[in-house]
Amino acid sequence: MAAYKALLTLDLRASSPVQRSVFYESLKMDTWQQLGMMESAWRCSWSEVEYEKAVESIKADVNKAALAAGIQRYPYAFQLGINPVKSF
Repeated sequence: MAAYKALLTLDLRASSPVQRSVFYESLKMDTWQQLGMMESAWRCSWSEVEYEKAVESIKADVNKAALAAGIQRYPYAFQLGINPVKSF
């Protein structure tokens, strides 16, 4: 087990501003942090977790946020590793 850090990027252009707001609030409640002024880039970390558990957590958090916001199409990508996510 390791301490994993995730970088999540989303494409919510097809959703309304209200839907995006609800989506982002859901991510925040699941301990995701927005990266600087980038609206669609987020980071999260877990301590002492198996890689696959972190992957499942990411998928669950994104799906939960989409359901809460009523968004059906939400392409996303993530990178998961042991190094911290940096933004400038």
